[in-house]
Parts: sequence; structure tokens; C-alpha cells
Amino acid sequence: MVDKIILHWLDGSRAQRIVWLLNELNVPFEVKPYKRKNFRAPRELREVFPLGRAPIVEIFPDGDETEEPIVLAETGYIINYLIENYDKEKKLIPTSRKDQELVKYYLYYAEGSLQSILIALLVNSKVAGASPFGLKYIAGVVTQAINKGYYLPELKSNLKFLDDRLSKVEGDYFVGNKLTGADIILSFPLVDNLFSDVTSTKEFTGLDVVTLYPNIKRWSDKIKLETNRSDALLQVKNLSPNL
Repeated sequence: MVDKIILHWLDGSRAQRIVWLLNELNVPFEVKPYKRKNFRAPRELREVFPLGRAPIVEIFPDGDETEEPIVLAETGYIINYLIENYDKEKKLIPTSRKDQELVKYYLYYAEGSLQSILIALLVNSKVAGASPFGLKYIAGVVTQAINKGYYLPELKSNLKFLDDRLSKVEGDYFVGNKLTGADIILSFPLVDNLFSDVTSTKEFTGLDVVTLYPNIKRWSDKIKLETNRSDALLQVKNLSPNL
């Protein structure tokens, strides 16, 4: 029997990477879409998993929906689980143990280090606008100072780290000269957050990422082509990032 997989997909979330991954693995799955309410996940998604943070994946072993499903949360864990259990042809698994461990490193790094910096910059960019009228200026000055003193230097350090890594690999991917979970998980912070709209990124961070990080730019262009197939899949399922 075939496992039944349900991907709980929230608009504006990181769930698009799991669509791409399942598509690459050629694994049948069902998508249940949700729309944010006041920028937060709706109650229905929190009933699947209490934190309501997409993506969430439910797996019914052997398609048996009478049993409690396996519920997966956290993107890095989901990617690792799906590849370990459904990549029978080892399409996304590097051949060497060293490279396999490197992929796992990126699964932790992308969410634990890089994404947290981007979230902090995003939150700080909203502080002044959300502050009472008399405090907007002060709030803006304080958050800009925090960004300039800590978060922007951290972002620059991380992007240089990744650009240097790409300059040393053979081929077009982060690990083992093939598409792996490392590329899939890094696609959201690098492609979606930074390189899809470099004009907004420059306004947001002050960085000309195309000039400063040419290796990431080259990788990002390739990843955009890779993910087009998953975008088409969403359209087939009558879904949209603007749900």
C-alpha cells in the first residue's frame, strides 16, 4: 500500500519548498491550503499542529486514515524525513557520507542561523510603523541602530559564507554537484527573501546582492528554473501564492 501524504500549505509561508521536494521525489500528495487571518495562521491549521506554523505534513502509513497519522513540523525535519523515507532512487542523496552530513548541516543552518537574521530584520522594519505616533521616530532610530550594529553585519557574514562555499564546489549546487535538501531548504531565505526582488532587497538591507554575491546569484537563477515545475503543480491544484 502507498502512504497517504497531506501537505498543509499556508499562503506566504515556507511550505512551497515541500511542494518542490515532493514533486522531485515523484511522491503523490494532497495539498490542503489555508489563508492567513490578521497575519496569523487560522484556527484550522492550529488544530493540525498547535503552533500553526506551515509547512505541516501528515502521513498515513499504507493510506490507512483510520489510524493516527505521523505529523511532521519544522521544515528541516520534514525535508530530512521525506528524503530518508521516500527517495528510493537516491536522487537527492549524495554518494559520500561527508556530503550527506553536509546536507544535514544546511538543514539546521538555514532555519537556525540564516532565516532568524532575516526574520529579525523584517520585524525591526515594522516596529516604527506599529508604534504609537509619538514614538515612531524613536522606535525607528532604535531599530535601525540595532540592525546596523548587529543584524546587517550578521547577514553580510552569512551571505559571504554561502557565496564562498559556492565558489569552491564543482557544479551548480551546494553539495555533491547535484540537487539536494540543502538547495531546497536554502531556496526560501536566498531566492524568495533576497534574490527574487533585488530592488526591494537593496531598499530593505542596503546591499547590492547581485554584485556582492555573484555565486549565490548564479545558484539562485538556476533554482528559480528548478522550482518553476512546482509552481505549475500548484496551478494544476488550483492554488496560488495569493490564495
